[in-house]
Amino acid sequence: MPLNSNIELKVIVWMKGHAIPNHDPNVWRADDFNHIIRYSDYGDRSSEYGWEIDHIVATALGGGDNSGNLRPLHHRINSGLGGLLGSFISKS
Repeated sequence: MPLNSNIELKVIVWMKGHAIPNHDPNVWRADDFNHIIRYSDYGDRSSEYGWEIDHIVATALGGGDNSGNLRPLHHRINSGLGGLLGSFISKS
């Protein structure tokens, strides 16, 4: 599915986050590791609720940039997973 803009991709990925009961799902969601993220804090690594678009299967391992391989992830988790992958690849 071709995407019209980065905003459209951001919304599609955001919708993959898990709704939190009694919280507006347009503002608040949880990532796959149950960390709370806020839509407006996309890309903000200084925010407690910052999040980024993560590849479920890393591109270095053959994963694509299609929306099916993307998810919202708290920035701390995303950077930690990237560090683990980098360490794994450098040892191979």
